[in-house]
Amino acid sequence: MIDLDRIASLCGIIIGADSAGRFTHLATACAIGPGEWVTAWDDSEPPQGKLELLCARDGSVAGIERWEVGEGIAGFISRDLGSSLEVASPAAAADHPLHKRESLWAVGYPTMIDHPAFRLASGSLTPERYFPYLCPWIIEGFLSLFTEENGYLSGQYFSGMAGGPVLNDNNEVVGLLLGGEASREHPPLAKFRRLA
Repeated sequence: MIDLDRIASLCGIIIGADSAGRFTHLATACAIGPGEWVTAWDDSEPPQGKLELLCARDGSVAGIERWEVGEGIAGFISRDLGSSLEVASPAAAADHPLHKRESLWAVGYPTMIDHPAFRLASGSLTPERYFPYLCPWIIEGFLSLFTEENGYLSGQYFSGMAGGPVLNDNNEVVGLLLGGEASREHPPLAKFRRLA
């Protein structure tokens, strides 16, 4: 059973500023240990400028320390929420590997900065002004395709959701959503990096 309230509250949004100094929503991140966070990051270089974590639970902003990137996943230290998501163990993954058509779901926070329904002036955005517009988005589906490293979940990904957790029916993290562009010629598939 999907535990959206708990899962969404253990996520956050990596925020920063673009080259013009405007507020940006870069990715979703999730807590996987005391003060330990992960997100998808396709750049091998550490982020430029000051990044912060906007906690989805209460809108608080926390600093980011000890940023490390490897194979499209970034880990960092930030606010300890007192709880974290459970990552499927390697032993459990070996006993029960992911199979095509396996039921999975993902949660992430799409960027709302440019959504026309809100008519926000991005030049005046702050974390406090942006927080009320955050809305967790669920992708419910099944494992459609997979490789050794990546999987594809049936469902539509939106910008800003990269780094959100992909979970099994036990609410255990089995992967992280990766960024991608929707194709007009194909059904929507959300790409994720397999962790288990």
